[in-house]
Amino acid sequence: MKNILILNLPGPVLKAGSRWYNTVNSDALIRYYPYPWFMGYLSSLLKVNNFDVDFKDAVAMQWSNEKSKSYVESINPKYLICEPTWVSSVTDQVFLSSLDPNIIKIAVGNFATNFPDRCLNVGVDYVVIGEYEFSILEFLKSESKYLPVNFFSQSKKEYRFPELVNDLDIFPFPDRDGTPIRFFNEPSSFGVNVIMVSSRGCRLRCEFCNVESLYGKHSYRMRSAKNVVDEMEYLKNHYQFDEVYFDDDNMAANKKHLIEICQEIVTRKINIPWLCMGDGLIDDETLDWLAKAGCRTYKFGLEHFDPAVLQAIPKPLRPERMKAIIAKCKALGMRVYVNLIVGLPQSTREKDMAMIREVISLRPNMLQFGIATPYPGTVFNRKAHENGWLNVEDVTKYDVTGGSVVSYPDYSADEINEVYFQGKQMWYRHVLLHQPATALFYIRSELKREGVIMSIKKFVKYLLRALQS
Repeated sequence: MKNILILNLPGPVLKAGSRWYNTVNSDALIRYYPYPWFMGYLSSLLKVNNFDVDFKDAVAMQWSNEKSKSYVESINPKYLICEPTWVSSVTDQVFLSSLDPNIIKIAVGNFATNFPDRCLNVGVDYVVIGEYEFSILEFLKSESKYLPVNFFSQSKKEYRFPELVNDLDIFPFPDRDGTPIRFFNEPSSFGVNVIMVSSRGCRLRCEFCNVESLYGKHSYRMRSAKNVVDEMEYLKNHYQFDEVYFDDDNMAANKKHLIEICQEIVTRKINIPWLCMGDGLIDDETLDWLAKAGCRTYKFGLEHFDPAVLQAIPKPLRPERMKAIIAKCKALGMRVYVNLIVGLPQSTREKDMAMIREVISLRPNMLQFGIATPYPGTVFNRKAHENGWLNVEDVTKYDVTGGSVVSYPDYSADEINEVYFQGKQMWYRHVLLHQPATALFYIRSELKREGVIMSIKKFVKYLLRALQS
């Protein structure tokens, strides 16, 4: 029996570090299940404070509502900590209402932060706004008698964001035992991968990004290089995996921080392949250090090449520099993974198609497409309301995989969706005809993760579905 259960609620809704939500097709050829590292940090923090905790990710393990409910009943926790989402609020309510009403249910994450009233109605007793690990620790230490400033409930309607933790080294390494690492997967990584973060926040202020809405303000906080590499070494000694993925909001936000991590890796001869999420402002010196330290892939948000679009976001990127980053990474022997967004303010069908064609011509190793979505709490969301861009008011539809919820006077939602799917088709065709090494990377990675038999079964199933459609 466990006193506290941290449960990523069942269903197909992904939660990448509590920052954004989207649904995933569980039958997809390549599984993408991000590690919910806020929950992992909470679990380990409670454990070192002698609480009896279990951490299960029902999304990553593909548990049904029935299996998840059965598990909750089997351990009969006093507290259940979960992350309902605006995308899944209806199904989350159904699941939570099916549980023992005596369980004290606590909601965390982006939905809780942006819609505390609505989140409370999903069927929880408390909603926690913003960064939540130490607030929940305080609450549990008081045995529910003390409600921290960022707690919201039927009897406590006033709240404010908590003070952010500046010294991230005080956190114990996140819990990876409640849900084994094999259930999580970052497709840009090779084989079995494990996810870390070296920082929280970003140096940029992109209006479509909801990182600030979760933290409550613009901030960038870092772990020390020693602490980061200590965790890498700990992981190497305790788990079997192929690569580490740094799922920071932006690992390249502080040049000194990133180079110190690379130097620590080189000095200590930590032979661990890794990759990271950065930005398009990184310089060549930092890229050189990444390669020296064993970084296999550099990911960054290229977003767009059009100056008017970049200014509207706003993002201080230069197209020529972003092209140079792609070339530099390839010259260093690193894979390069770029993110594109269609349907941004000031864009048009013609601008998006031109950008897609140009990026494909640069032959990045991996390419990800997204649809500009005005997540609650963002400046983009406010501007979409003010300018009448929203064609969908229902926030449960604010899901990148569900199509565009914005429509501009000269660029409709239907056109945005069409460009999104056309761009993906162009990329897949390019890979098939001109860049088979990318397809081979994914095939080898799946074989490494899933084994030959399971990979063949998945491929046949996927092929039959593709032929039928």
